[in-house]
Amino acid sequence: MANETCSLLSVGQSEYGAAVSLATSALEAVDPVTLTWHNISINATSTGKEILQNVSGVARPGQLLALMGASGAGKTTLLNMLLSRNLKGLETGGSVKVNGHELGRKITAISGYAQQDELFVGTLTVKEYLNIQAKLRVNGDAEKRRRRVTSVLSQLGLFKCQNTRIGSIGGTKGISGGEMRRLTFACELLSNPPVLFCDEPTTGLDSFMAESVVQVLSNLAKSGRTVICTIHQPSSQLYLMFDRVMFMAGGRTAFLGSPRDAIQFFEDSGFACPHNFNPADLIIHTLAVIPNEEDECRQRIQVICTKFESSVYGRTLYNSLEMIREGEMPTERRKMGISTQIGALLQRATIDTWRNPSLTRAKVIQKTIMGIFIGLLYLQSPLNLTGISNLNGALFYLVCELTYSTIFGILNFLPTDFPLVSREYHDGLYSVFSYYVARCISYLPLFTADGLVMLLVSYWLVGFSSSLSQVLYACLIAFLIEQSSSACGIMLSCISPSLPIAMSTAGPMLTLLSLTGGLYANVGALPSYISWIQYLSWFRYGFEAFAINQWDSVNEPNATSWTDADRDSVLAQLSFNADMFYPDLMIMSGFIIFFYVVGYLGLAYRVSRAR
Repeated sequence: MANETCSLLSVGQSEYGAAVSLATSALEAVDPVTLTWHNISINATSTGKEILQNVSGVARPGQLLALMGASGAGKTTLLNMLLSRNLKGLETGGSVKVNGHELGRKITAISGYAQQDELFVGTLTVKEYLNIQAKLRVNGDAEKRRRRVTSVLSQLGLFKCQNTRIGSIGGTKGISGGEMRRLTFACELLSNPPVLFCDEPTTGLDSFMAESVVQVLSNLAKSGRTVICTIHQPSSQLYLMFDRVMFMAGGRTAFLGSPRDAIQFFEDSGFACPHNFNPADLIIHTLAVIPNEEDECRQRIQVICTKFESSVYGRTLYNSLEMIREGEMPTERRKMGISTQIGALLQRATIDTWRNPSLTRAKVIQKTIMGIFIGLLYLQSPLNLTGISNLNGALFYLVCELTYSTIFGILNFLPTDFPLVSREYHDGLYSVFSYYVARCISYLPLFTADGLVMLLVSYWLVGFSSSLSQVLYACLIAFLIEQSSSACGIMLSCISPSLPIAMSTAGPMLTLLSLTGGLYANVGALPSYISWIQYLSWFRYGFEAFAINQWDSVNEPNATSWTDADRDSVLAQLSFNADMFYPDLMIMSGFIIFFYVVGYLGLAYRVSRAR
């Protein structure tokens, strides 16, 4: 039975390997890259704790290198150092070189980084997502991008799910966890990078799929790429698939060489691997710090690391590092133009916005219901003192409804997107400006249509003045109010470190702005220490513009004698001035521009510090 299982596994791997080889051949050749790191030392700035101590190594083209070690060994920190990422609060020393050149953060332009956390736009299908990624990653025409997408779909076995929505963990069901993992690789392979970094590529995958993923990485390495990955407790089959392994312990190098040489080295060190035992498990256990045995374990690690440095394997490593000279710099990936970036991101954001039921369908239904409610509440208000008061109340209610639902609906603008934006920005795919413009534009239709639906549903039910010019101006005022709210919500989302802080800031702020908006208190009678707030409130300008538009003329049969004096009398009760109509529109437009600019600056600052 065991032999049959192994045979089936071998057949599956053979078929998968054939597909991999075919797809890999479709990718263009890459410049060979030798990556070296010399005497890497890293200390925590706050505590002074030593995380890495004089770690050196080399990864060559055509080789798949696995970084291994127990938890806390330093392999993830080393990977971050190689990528020049996630080094906040750390004091670093040593050098990382590509073909003998120190690139620092520019290594992003010649490498791909498949991170452990899958971050996607879950409302898109696999193929849609890859097509948009190709617009950001692949230099060339549409046909070249199409071929590249087809290539990686084949290479990663994603054809069967290409038209399935990605979904999200804990949210809408989509592709499987294994398919998400492969989609992460697919995105990076679109760039056809000469160097590929992978953080725990087999985590969460079953044994067959994990072996398939490592086979993909092995084929990529054999095609001339330099592939480095961190691996946590691989099976014995996986272990022997790597070309080179680097074991780390206590922030030092315990071994770097071939998998079989590692077995021999540890056997020579007194830790022989029993027959039919996973050598990776034995080595990692040997290098682990076991609770209640810390001193003994650290002493053993110290002996092994020191022995490696003086062994033939250690001397070979240091001799090879000294022999490497400066070579030709690999070709850097060119960032797409601003228009291409905005176009691709706008396509992605628009699909995401309109496929999000909680944001699209719910908003339209909500606004329709609220429009009917306002219409029935103030149904055909008569033109008397009570009716005038009711009509003003209806206008202010419209301002509030256009504001509150919009600003709280859009506060999720950044928190859900921020990890993905930060990752893609530091991968060099696009600028913060491109993302910001595309995302803001994508919200424009939705956060315009819903407000107009509510206004027009309620307009004739309430009995507002309905000449053509007044209806059109009312639509313009509603648009400016909703866009002021939308821009303010985006601003709060971008400058706040988290969603709870943005929500807790928005609530009190809106309360102050609405209280000084002109209905709850006469703006002309506010005390001086409070009255200044009204000038920061689009409630006040939107309400004043609505009121001026409404009372400029009325269309009731018994109001044929309505004059400018009547209009001014009604507006005076609110301390409004008919001459402020166009200034109100200009001021709200200024609010929109100001909020968007502040939001962009806040987002750019936060993303730049998130590497």
